[in-house]
Amino acid sequence: MRITHQMIKNRVIGNIQNNLQNMSRFQDMLSSGKSVSKPSDDPLKVARIMGYNSTLQQVEQHQRNIEASRSWLNTTEDALHHITEVMQRAQELAVRGANETLSPQAREAIGMEVDELINVLVQFGNASHAGRYIFSGHLTTTRPLERDYAAGAGAAGVSYAGDQGSINWEVAPNVTIRSNLTADELFFSSGLLAGMEELAQAMFNNDTTAAGNSIESLQQAADSVLSKRAALGAISNGLDLSTESFATQKINFTSLRSQLEDIDFTETMMNFSVMDTIYRASLSSSARIMQPSLLDFLR
Repeated sequence: MRITHQMIKNRVIGNIQNNLQNMSRFQDMLSSGKSVSKPSDDPLKVARIMGYNSTLQQVEQHQRNIEASRSWLNTTEDALHHITEVMQRAQELAVRGANETLSPQAREAIGMEVDELINVLVQFGNASHAGRYIFSGHLTTTRPLERDYAAGAGAAGVSYAGDQGSINWEVAPNVTIRSNLTADELFFSSGLLAGMEELAQAMFNNDTTAAGNSIESLQQAADSVLSKRAALGAISNGLDLSTESFATQKINFTSLRSQLEDIDFTETMMNFSVMDTIYRASLSSSARIMQPSLLDFLR
């Protein structure tokens, strides 16, 4: 087989190009810190990396949902804590007002305090978080409670302007929690405002019997509030466990992705140095091989 200078030149150029391509690949790895930059580099590895990326995105989204729901729950729990304190004070006033030895003027003073406690309950019922009312259901931009004594108003002259919507968060795959209460179920369905109104009217009417009856109503309402606080506490505890679980998952999946995606800088640097040496050697040897010309043979 006849070997021509053209064949030698083409083969030399091809080898130099391959060496340069290999050196460029290691250079890209060093500059990016990643073992693959496009799917064609290693389709199987890229598919696994994309799978880990998708899982990590889901974990991070659930973490964000947990933080948002926890923040909402904390605001709700704070409001319920103050409402419980108001209820405790109302129960104390009811017991005091049911005392037969109390004067009508003293009962009227208690009635005035109870009336003011209703205003305080309305204030806590209008609690907000990040500019949104937490007890309005889905109508988070609408103030839920208004006290105006107008005709048709609810118990204690308080009306509800929200809806019955539930604010739900997906905190794990196929796991959804409700993070809100409505003022309707908290103040009206529980009989809380009705009990407060009953006590206030009993005091203004100097009616000790009605005052005694209001004690039971207030106790039932207080128990309802405590039950809701317990339910929110259980949800909050579950979120804490989920947070720990997702933190562990994030570390594990990040480590697995790193094993596939990130390079060993020492090894990659060594490979780059080897390819750089090979490339320079190929240039040097090629210069010698391709140097002779026809004039060199005619001398």
